[in-house]
Amino acid sequence: MNNARLKLIGCFLSSLCAVFGLSAQAQSVDDAINAAAELPANASRAQAQVDTLDDAAIRLFDEFQVVLKQVQGLKVYNAQLQLQIDDQNRQIGNLDRSIDEASTLEVLIAPVMVEMIESLAQFVELDLPFHLDARRDSVARLENNLGRSDITSAEKFRQILEVFKIETDYGLNLETYTDTIVLAGTELDVNILRVGRISLMYQTLDEAVTGAWNNDTNAWETIDTGDYRNAVAQGLRVAKKQAAIDILSLPIAAPQG
Repeated sequence: MNNARLKLIGCFLSSLCAVFGLSAQAQSVDDAINAAAELPANASRAQAQVDTLDDAAIRLFDEFQVVLKQVQGLKVYNAQLQLQIDDQNRQIGNLDRSIDEASTLEVLIAPVMVEMIESLAQFVELDLPFHLDARRDSVARLENNLGRSDITSAEKFRQILEVFKIETDYGLNLETYTDTIVLAGTELDVNILRVGRISLMYQTLDEAVTGAWNNDTNAWETIDTGDYRNAVAQGLRVAKKQAAIDILSLPIAAPQG
């Protein structure tokens, strides 16, 4: 009786274990099925995360390329700036040397300019007396400029050379102008004919009196010959461009030894 009851209990326990075992297995299968069902969604989420990270990586790489190009451009630009800075430094050095040389040159050229102006003043006074007022004013202006601090030495020297060139040109051209001269204590309105620095002649407006400047006596003189009168009249017409250039017989002072 007891043995039969024990067998019955054993069979019941065995069946119960089998049932629980099957139930556990079924639960495991369900979990596996559910997990497998979730795999596509998990994979999709993972792929989306991968795509997001990939896009971010691409953007970062593009930004890196842009920054890299900017850095390369800045290197080239900085190199060009350095070349310009080096050139400017060389120019500054040259200017510094030029300033030092100019200061030395200014000290040396000052007495030269004084001597040139003095020579020019003497030359004007010893020369034929044409445009005397204007030429004396030019010399006076040069003398006045020497004491002016608002004019550079270079400009002072340039103006001196300019006046010297004007004086040189006077010896190379033919000119006529109207002036008033003093002849034997009498003022006469005349036409002046200047042939370079060779001869300075006059003729009254009515062509009645003709003469020339005598450097030996420093005075105007009368030349009472018809040939000279006609020659001076012709020279005046040539200077006024009213006649063609021709050979003229003019009073010319003999050269002094």
